[in-house]
Amino acid sequence: MATPKVEILNVFHTKFQSITPLPHGLEDQFLLNAIGDFELDLYKIQYNKNLEEFEENLSQPEINLLGLLMYRSYLGRERDRILKLNNIVGKDIKLTSMSDSKRTMSDAMDKLNDDIKIAINKLKDNSFYD
Repeated sequence: MATPKVEILNVFHTKFQSITPLPHGLEDQFLLNAIGDFELDLYKIQYNKNLEEFEENLSQPEINLLGLLMYRSYLGRERDRILKLNNIVGKDIKLTSMSDSKRTMSDAMDKLNDDIKIAINKLKDNSFYD
């Protein structure tokens, strides 16, 4: 049985709340980035872009990890946006934010990366005899 893309998107959308809709096609790119990161760290998974589903039946931990990897791409984009808002530098003016938004965003990225590392290690087959 195949796993539809919407299951991963549901996990992704539970990680944040935003009133701004994502640009068209960005979710698909986040998913492709997540698949690439997943395959780099774990094993290959087959995704059919036309049918928008995975050819194998993914377990819930695999679905959750793909959602987290998508969220990491989203959070990186948000971090870039906040850095641009907080550091306005022009020819005649330089404004830098005194708020903790940059530190807070970095802390969120660090926590997410730690969660992803833990999930990847739990999904790996550990055998000391192979």
